[in-house]
Amino acid sequence: MADEKVPSEELMLTTELTGTLSRPAELDPSDQAGLEGITRDEIQLPRLTIAQGLSPQLVPGEGTFIQGLSIGQMFNDVTSEIYGNGPLTVVPVQRHVTRIEFDPENRRVPLDRNVPADDPRMFWNGDEPPRATEFVEFVCVLLRPGKAPERLVVSIKTTNKQMRAAAKLWTTFIMMRGTAIYSGMYHLTAKIEKGKNKDGQDTMYGVFIVKNAGFIPLGTPAGKAVFEFAKQFHESLEGKVINVTREAGSDDDVTFDTAAMDADKAAPVGAKLAM
Repeated sequence: MADEKVPSEELMLTTELTGTLSRPAELDPSDQAGLEGITRDEIQLPRLTIAQGLSPQLVPGEGTFIQGLSIGQMFNDVTSEIYGNGPLTVVPVQRHVTRIEFDPENRRVPLDRNVPADDPRMFWNGDEPPRATEFVEFVCVLLRPGKAPERLVVSIKTTNKQMRAAAKLWTTFIMMRGTAIYSGMYHLTAKIEKGKNKDGQDTMYGVFIVKNAGFIPLGTPAGKAVFEFAKQFHESLEGKVINVTREAGSDDDVTFDTAAMDADKAAPVGAKLAM
């Protein structure tokens, strides 16, 4: 009741108050106080990220450090929740490709978020790597037993052959269904690979393994509810700009597909722009 007062002695905490990651059952789902006027354009969708060598979330003392996170595990870059190595079940509701040029002096600062695919900034210039980075992104609903569906983005940077293959395979699965993107389920697993970074140094980096998990079972109440949730999420994104953290110099910028880049450097400029 609004006129009830909390006893002052109950507010005198004897120990530190620790929050819960799950929504308390006691909360009224219809209580939307304080949310008035907030639009989806103002919200940053969480990103499903793989912890790897350069991830600040692995470094004690960093502001984004996540206690208990290990290399190769997936985590939520907004809530800091650790998901482990998977498999995780996701339903994609939107796919798009974005190409971003970052400041060469600070690879965390974007200069141009709309670089065309055939722009010279997408290709090697002599021994200089591309100034722009391509991301294939899947806006998804994460499904976990006993948990409410979560909205997040799987952002796949195509600077190495494994991640580029994962993005292509996932896109192929979606196309082969021949129906709405949100009709299918997929399993994501994280794996650590060894390779070379852009300076030729040995490094370890995370990649996504994507597997087809079938269609959402519309013949079951749970399947029908998930389908409707995913469809509504898809429709709510119509015409919206997806806000998600994308950094060329962040945790997942640790390797380049040197074979593909060598071929790119050897190709005539005209051939590059025709790709």
